[in-house]
Amino acid sequence: MSKFNDVKLAQPRLAIMLLFAFFAFFLILTPILGGLISKICDRPEVAMRMYIILQDVLVFILPAILTGMLCTRLPARLLGLDRWITPSQGVLAILILICSMPFMNVIVEWNKGISLPESMAELETMFRNMENAAQAVVDNLMSGASVGSLIVSILIVGVLAGLSEELFFRGAMQRIFMCTKMNPHMAVWSVALIFSVFHFQFFGFVPRLILGAYFGYLLWWSRSVWLPVIVHVTNNSLVAYFTWDGINDPEALNPDSIGTDLGATSDVVLVCVSVLVTIGLLYCLFKMCNSVRE
Repeated sequence: MSKFNDVKLAQPRLAIMLLFAFFAFFLILTPILGGLISKICDRPEVAMRMYIILQDVLVFILPAILTGMLCTRLPARLLGLDRWITPSQGVLAILILICSMPFMNVIVEWNKGISLPESMAELETMFRNMENAAQAVVDNLMSGASVGSLIVSILIVGVLAGLSEELFFRGAMQRIFMCTKMNPHMAVWSVALIFSVFHFQFFGFVPRLILGAYFGYLLWWSRSVWLPVIVHVTNNSLVAYFTWDGINDPEALNPDSIGTDLGATSDVVLVCVSVLVTIGLLYCLFKMCNSVRE
């Protein structure tokens, strides 16, 4: 067995079916419970936050835990919850995320600017309306001007969303895929593809695909779901903070614009450096994880 694969399942296909069955069941149940919440709670912003919490717990956390409990006697091992990471791994993984921002910003802008053929104009309009609706939800969550509102938003959008999505996509789905005969790289990118599709944001598909693959390699290399959880939580929390800061202070720094002016030599150099440094740090992280054994 590869030292990067420390779990086996007798019936991985059954585990995959169970995971998606639980996901589908709770995906149908959540809006029903959400409707009850909206009737009970007379404050729309509170109802929205409660709905998002309910969705993360039911749609992502419970399917992963239930599948793990039904398919193995070591569910924590399957989900990668029983292996801790070293502080140096966490710091280096977050540093990679930060150093990749100029390059990722270019990818984000490119993906946003994609235009579909005229024959698919209605489809493009639908996709853009979905993007606007998703952004409106985020803006509503971040609209409170108080620091307390920011903290609550970070806990929901940053911590809970990062934890729940990594537990489902990487801890459960990717680990189960890697128990099959599927090539590990194929497992990482397949789950990253599903991760990006499930967000239903066409004009953010490619950067989310790359980010999902990064999370997948973090899990594969470290055998711990805590490493992608930490990086995912950091990424979401940064997005939450800068979104809140931008809403309450239009003149505030927008990190999403760093490196995007490819007409400026300085930005081109910055993006090139971002790519080279990111690749170098990824190699260092791989070697660091490779040196840690049972």
